Amino acid sequence: MDDKKGTGTGDKLKILKKYISEKNIIQGLRYIILALLVFLCGVIAVASFERGAGLPVILTLASAAALVFSMVMKIFVMRTFLRKIAWYVIDSLLLLVFTVFSSWGISLVFGSSYIFLVYMLVLSEYYLSAPSLRDCAIMFAVNLAAYTVVYIINAVVRNEFGSAFLISSQYFLVLIVLVLHFIMFNFAMTVSRKNKQIEENLRELEESRNELLRAYEKVEEATVIEERNRIAKEIHDTAGHSLTTVIMQTEAARLAMEKDPARARHCIDAANLQAKNCLEELRLSVHLLSGRRENVTLKEYLEGILDETAEGTSFTVRSKIDDVEMKDEAERFISNTLREGISNGIRHGGSTAFFFELKDMGNYVELLLSDNGAGADMSKFKEGFGLSGMRAKAEALGGMINFSSEPGEGFEIRLSLPGSLKIAKNPQQGDKI
Repeated sequence: MDDKKGTGTGDKLKILKKYISEKNIIQGLRYIILALLVFLCGVIAVASFERGAGLPVILTLASAAALVFSMVMKIFVMRTFLRKIAWYVIDSLLLLVFTVFSSWGISLVFGSSYIFLVYMLVLSEYYLSAPSLRDCAIMFAVNLAAYTVVYIINAVVRNEFGSAFLISSQYFLVLIVLVLHFIMFNFAMTVSRKNKQIEENLRELEESRNELLRAYEKVEEATVIEERNRIAKEIHDTAGHSLTTVIMQTEAARLAMEKDPARARHCIDAANLQAKNCLEELRLSVHLLSGRRENVTLKEYLEGILDETAEGTSFTVRSKIDDVEMKDEAERFISNTLREGISNGIRHGGSTAFFFELKDMGNYVELLLSDNGAGADMSKFKEGFGLSGMRAKAEALGGMINFSSEPGEGFEIRLSLPGSLKIAKNPQQGDKI
């Protein structure tokens, strides 16, 4: 029941807000202005008619009817300010005629008692429609000047300077009322326009914010999809390549088991190392895909790869690794280069010993991996898929890579990456900045 009551109250508030909108309030004010104008023009016309028939009365009635007709046209027919401009010019002329002939034959002290109210009503509708304070000020000044001129001319024609104090008092009273009306009305309209402008700006800001949020969500979604595709491709390439190598090494070990036990043992060690590397790559990729990273430094991670190579095998590994932190993409490339280099040395060169060095040279970081394998004649050497992929990745990161070897002298990989890929450390805490 409470929910239904709350819902009903909310619906009523929405309906109330709809009908008490700024547009409806302004339109309601126009209807009130029209009603008051009809009443005042009627009162002044009746008073003029009671003074007797004649041309002044006819012109008063005609101008009053024309003012009412003009107000009706502006309220019900002419909806935009530009279309109303011609009618405002007509209003100014009608007000002059109405001012002159409605007070014809009577003293200015009494004849202008209601006329300035007609001015106020006509100007009020103008203030409601005008787009700026400047337009309102121009219309006010023009009509006030016209009213002043007519007032002075009437005083001169009727030779009422004997009651100059009363005439001037009446004029200044009208002047004060019209000025206060202008100030108060335009202050309210200026506040209304500013509020409307603020609401429009807030609505535009909200729309811009929503568009930015939608764009951000799309970019974020595209980034996530791109990263997942990259990791999936990396898993596919790593696992497929490593498992193929494991199968080839175990098959070679099976064939050499009886004829060459040492060769078979070497193949088994290589297959074991390749399987460990494959498992490590899969584990790292799964961690990356789930958004987690191991809490180890690059140095510790590389030392772990070297320990896995030496553990449970006959391989000898020596290393010298500086404690340097780099961006994720560079760290992945360095670790992959180390794994690929060791795997290639064992598989293709029959290597049993490796030396790995990672040095922070300030402007660049240098990696060196050398082995004691069979080596190769570089004049006839062709880079395979793995080595060409290393070169492409190094160049993409802004670095360079070189391969060097001689028959019987092992194989050497030398990689240089720019210092811009490093992540600075806080000298006091050792944390990444």
